[in-house]
Amino acid sequence: MKTKQVNGWWSSDLSPHLEIFTPAGEALDVVVDSGFNEQLMLPEPQIEKLGLERSGSVEIELANGLMVRTETYLGEILWFGERKQVLVQATKSAEGLLGTELFQGCVVELDPDDDRVIFRQKVARKRHSKTGKS
Repeated sequence: MKTKQVNGWWSSDLSPHLEIFTPAGEALDVVVDSGFNEQLMLPEPQIEKLGLERSGSVEIELANGLMVRTETYLGEILWFGERKQVLVQATKSAEGLLGTELFQGCVVELDPDDDRVIFRQKVARKRHSKTGKS
């Protein structure tokens, strides 16, 4: 059965976290980061442990405005119970990040007062053209 919701938690330093999984069952604890516009960023040792295939590199801007080049890798996660190919950026940080590209198609609820981090999958709606025909 397809999962319609992914639940997380708030850490003691008020960072929203999700635990997502690889198809092989490896758990990935990632911080939900609305300032990271890509899909996924993982620590270099975790990328090495997962054996991800290097796909290239990109230049990114850090929160402090510094531009850095980082390696990119191809990976797969289970997102709402289904396999999803993702582009993973490497970081020297100890924490992984889940970026806004994975927010698409979701309703995201972040409520630190009630310790709720919830991603709910939106119900797909059929779009209509300007002519009113599908």
